[in-house]
Amino acid sequence: MTEALGDQIIFVNRPDKKKILFFNDKSCQFSVDEEFQKLWRSVTVDSMDDEKIEEYLKRQGISSMQESGPKKVAPVQRRKKPASQKKRRFKTHNEHLAGVLKDYSDITPGK
Repeated sequence: MTEALGDQIIFVNRPDKKKILFFNDKSCQFSVDEEFQKLWRSVTVDSMDDEKIEEYLKRQGISSMQESGPKKVAPVQRRKKPASQKKRRFKTHNEHLAGVLKDYSDITPGK
């Protein structure tokens, strides 16, 4: 789709590697006063939280662009299975039953 629009779209690569698309409307060519540009660039919002900025814009009646942008997909969190303890197999010696047990190995089963 972006190839069909050609020079009507401007791509901007941000330092955090996100790509931002802007529509370049050729019919809307206007000049912006240099004083306004200086004022615009002098305002910093780096110290403000994104949520605070969005809240302020909503109070002023300005909608946020995040609502119309692509949705972030939350990564699937895989649950770690609790480490099950291995059952230890060991040979059982019933030495405490030495006088009670009987040996039946010499008796053959009758048929």
